[in-house]
Amino acid sequence: MIRSRAVRAVAGAAVLLLTGTTAAHAAQAAPGQAPEVRWASSVSDDLGTLAVGLRSDSAITEIKAHIVSSATQQEVAVVGDDSFARFSGTAEDGVWRTKEPLKLDALGSYTVHIEATDADGDHTTSNSAGSLAYYVVAQFEDFRTDRTEIDIDHPDVVVEGVLKGRWPGTRELKPLADRLVDIDVDYWTSASARTDAQGRFSASVRLSNAAPVQAVYRHSNELPYVLFGESPATQISVQQVATRWSGVRTTSRSVDYGGQVTVTAKLERSTEEGWVPFAGQEGGVLFVPPPGSQSETVGYFTTADDGTISLTHTPYQGGHFLLTSYSEDPFIAAASARSAEINVLRASRFTEFEATRTSAEQVHVRGSIDFPDGWTPAFIDIRVQFSSDGRHWTEVAATEAIWSGSGNAFSADVTHRRTGYFRAHFRATDSFRSATSASVHVAR
Repeated sequence: MIRSRAVRAVAGAAVLLLTGTTAAHAAQAAPGQAPEVRWASSVSDDLGTLAVGLRSDSAITEIKAHIVSSATQQEVAVVGDDSFARFSGTAEDGVWRTKEPLKLDALGSYTVHIEATDADGDHTTSNSAGSLAYYVVAQFEDFRTDRTEIDIDHPDVVVEGVLKGRWPGTRELKPLADRLVDIDVDYWTSASARTDAQGRFSASVRLSNAAPVQAVYRHSNELPYVLFGESPATQISVQQVATRWSGVRTTSRSVDYGGQVTVTAKLERSTEEGWVPFAGQEGGVLFVPPPGSQSETVGYFTTADDGTISLTHTPYQGGHFLLTSYSEDPFIAAASARSAEINVLRASRFTEFEATRTSAEQVHVRGSIDFPDGWTPAFIDIRVQFSSDGRHWTEVAATEAIWSGSGNAFSADVTHRRTGYFRAHFRATDSFRSATSASVHVAR
């Protein structure tokens, strides 16, 4: 089959293709009148074959075609009725084709005059009913590439094939010698080669990305009777250089609110000798908090000669560092890695604590706790502790601090008969440091 661009090339060569429109000077068909010659044209995928569209009020019985050179205006052949056979439609409205390709002495464009007779004896002569494109169509055989995958060390692809032409009179495929073949990469010409006596060609192209590669023969005014042709496209893929992060470390797993954390790591690339440092690669680092919060941009980097990076950040809440390398070079794969989780600890402090005996068996405690770094735990768990000597403490009660309008206040009644010391304690969480109040001595 001639590919779509070949069909367009035929149109560019002023060939009248099948359009369904009435040719100039065609007779108008009506009941009782002569046949209508609708069009005449080369068959698009078999240019030596002539097709004629006819209709009449009775069956078409005779067809004769006169082939006239467009260059000399001389008649070069007459195609008789016995050379045609109905291809489609009906005897009253159909398409007739020549049974065999026409055998003309020279390639070129020809004007077609048509005579047609119907069963009623009505006769029509239509001059310039259409055109015959008696051209050779370029075709490729044995198109191949020496690889279908390239990498950073092997970006070149060798392309080979054979260019032949399909002759219109015989449908024979013959080598096209000394013709220029373009090698298109992603539909842009990257190299060209000339065919030898057998139509063979070979060329090398350098790819910078994954792309389709094909051979194309383009119509030339110097060789006007050979039309466009193209090979199937071969998709070339890219094998990227594998990269990875190693030694991802942070200076601390926990930091006070407002404190800094430094992340360090090394970018490596895979080679035949193993993993080696990858210098000069760019990328960026994010600090990623828990879901529901927005990531923070830590900064951008270019890896040092030993492949390492180092960036410092002040996180406002817990999370992890996300390191990502990237490259505009399609041969180099990106690499991502994450650090261990970092806890950002906010301060807590007791601003008030009292313990008073209310009976022989009970002590009333009260106080207030503050979180000066701006956040407050959803549940403020306060533990009341007792010590007889002020050194060894035992938990004796638990309560919750609740916002009172001026602070996070708590209170509890503790059943305790012994003399000793009382204090309040707030346990550390993933986001808050612990705090302990001053101790208060309570006698029995």
